[in-house]
Formats: sequence, structure tokens, C-alpha cells
Amino acid sequence: MNSMKIICAYPVNLDAVFNVGEELSNITRESGAYLPEIFGSMDDLIAALVFCMQEGIGSELLIDSPGLAGQIEAKFSWRHFLGGNAGIMANVLAKMGAQVILNAPALSHRMAGMIDPRVLLPVSGIPMPPLQAAGEREMVHFVFQFKAGDFIIARGMKITAPKDNRLIATYDPVNTRLESGADFDEFCQNTISEFHGALLSGFHLAPSANYREIFSQKIGQIKSWKEKNPDIFIHAEMGSFQKPEIMNYLLPRLPVDSLGMNEDELAATVGQLNGWRDCMQAARGLQARLGLPRVAIHTRDYILSVTKIGLIDPEDELRALRRGADYAAALAATGSAWGPPPAGVRPEGQEAIDQFCQDSATPFDRGAFKESEGTVLSLMSSLQTEKPKFTVGLGDTATAAAFYEEISAIRH
Repeated sequence: MNSMKIICAYPVNLDAVFNVGEELSNITRESGAYLPEIFGSMDDLIAALVFCMQEGIGSELLIDSPGLAGQIEAKFSWRHFLGGNAGIMANVLAKMGAQVILNAPALSHRMAGMIDPRVLLPVSGIPMPPLQAAGEREMVHFVFQFKAGDFIIARGMKITAPKDNRLIATYDPVNTRLESGADFDEFCQNTISEFHGALLSGFHLAPSANYREIFSQKIGQIKSWKEKNPDIFIHAEMGSFQKPEIMNYLLPRLPVDSLGMNEDELAATVGQLNGWRDCMQAARGLQARLGLPRVAIHTRDYILSVTKIGLIDPEDELRALRRGADYAAALAATGSAWGPPPAGVRPEGQEAIDQFCQDSATPFDRGAFKESEGTVLSLMSSLQTEKPKFTVGLGDTATAAAFYEEISAIRH
């Protein structure tokens, strides 16, 4: 069988990463702890960081001006990595053996050097390696990464993070528009019948002022792909939207086969969740309401999915979820998805599997599955990472690895 051809779009950027616990201990500002709708000042940034750390949650918010972005860049010391959902996923897929076509309208030579040379970008109708397709533009996203136990002193109080997570601050006029280059658009339209899958992301970056216009353009593009190639399997990965209503507007309009998000993003659209049963029930409700063949939720403790019976064998779905969970754990533990994954299973994930099996689920590998009302419910435990080196891109890595395995199984 020929290798799979997969489209990755839309955002690719440079992640500037700052380790909060190692480099920031005392905040002298008297900011409160809150999540603003948009970063309008340095006080907003500090308040959001304090809020995310004390709650153990992640968030991604837009910066309102290039001037503030410059202040943030100058104030902290950064390490740089390839970022953007599409860029991270493309690297994973290429290393797994897929032929990947990537959308990257703002790709500097520095960024291109971080992309697997097997990933291709269309230039005048010809797929080119990243370094040959690179230009001058690059979009930088600022990532404040913290681990469980990290603390800061703010307003005279010690704020300790209960969980690993990150806050992302973004000024990005390219990816917030889900921009795609004319070369990419034309190449995909002309060759879409050759592709087996597409991994789409970045919708959460659309600003509240004009998200409907942006979504309309991309929905039209996706529909045109589906019309020319009904067999292409398309997964859309969500993110931290400015407002829940933006995601709620998007979801029923997306012409895709599969939808993914983390537990915070799921809670933003359905309300508070308490435990894996709430999470699975909410995913079932979302899948039924949207009529999608598949919905998946990735968390620290487990990955779960709801699939229509007949889409994929339950054992193959669990193998795919395990591959995703293991690659993400290896990335967290070693800094590389291809490093050795940790040996232990997260206790919370194992407890969820045990309870699921008590609910008459069938155990398989490190997870379990159960048929219910025309769907298959699948649950796979995550691995325990004691001292994570990385918290950025874990969900994208898990999603890409699972997607590759699922497309392989569906093709067979």
C-alpha cells in the first residue's frame, strides 16, 4: 500500500517558551487573578498567568497590539521551538511515514529548519521541502509553561500550580485569519482526489470581531475538498477560543468527519465536568448533536473517543489512542515524541478504565471499549510523567499519531 497523503492546515508559527517555575518567582504588580478577553496590557498578562497557575488550567489569548507583543518579548528570556497545531502535527505525521502537504504562509528560514524535510509545501504547483519554500515572515507565540508544584509570589501570596499547563499569548495577524497561501489553495484543489486525510486546526485563533467571515471562507474550502473527494477523512482539532460562543457557532457548520479537543475546551462548550463519566457523556452528546462519525477528547489522565459503529474496529481505535497517548507522554518526559515513553500508567487513568470495565466495557490492551446506542465508546489510559520537560504540543502530538493509525486502519 502506498504511503498516506495528508494535508495539514492552518497555523504554523514559532513558539517562544518561558519556564515560569525556573525563571520567575516574584511578581511585584498588584494585578488581580483573571482571564481577560484579550491582552491589552502587561497587567492583563500577569493576572492571566496567576489565574492559570492557581487553577491549573491552560489558556490561549490574543495580544491586542504589536507594541505590547514587543514588550512581552523584551521582558522575558525565551527558548524557541516550532509551534502551531499544523506544524507540530505535520512533523509527527512525516516521521510516521505520511506524505504531508503543509500550509505555512509565514515561514522563516529559522522555522523551516525545525520542520521535517519530508514535509512539503506547494510553490507554483510544485511541492518543495521547507527550506526551499521559506521566506522572511514568522509569527511568534509566547508560551508561559508551568509544572505542578511551580510557584510564584504575587500580591504577597504564594501561588502554587496544582497541574502542569501553559498560558499562550499571541499577536499573529496571519494565523488569526487562518490564512492560506494561493499556492497551497490551488495545489490542494487540483490534487485533492489523491489525499487520504486532512488534519485541520487553528480555528480557535479567530478573533471575536470577524470570526464568522473567517470561518465562512475556510468552511467553503473544506466543502470543496469533500465534494471532489468524498472519501477524504477530515479531522478538526479545537483549541482555547476567546469566547465559548465562537466554538459553538463553528461546530455545527464544520463539514468534517472527526472532531477533537481537550477537557477544558469541552467544558467551555457543555459546562462543568466532574470525572471521566461526565467527559464521556458530554462527548457522546456532542457526537449525537453534530452527527459526526467521531469525537475524541484528550486529557492528562486518558484519551476517549465516541465513534459510529462500522467506522473503525474497536481494537484498532484503541491502538490508535494508545499510540497518541504514548507519543505525547514520550514528548513530555524526554522532549521528543520518539524518546522512550514512561513506564507507569497514570493512576487516575487506570481508575477510569477499571470503572469503565465495571460498567460492562470490554478490556483491551491498556484501555477498554463498549458499544452503546449505535456508537463505540473507547477509553485509553495515559502514562505517568513524573518530571515533564515539555507541556506544549502534547495534544497535537497525540492527535496526529492517533490520526495516522486511524487512517491506516480505515484504509485497510
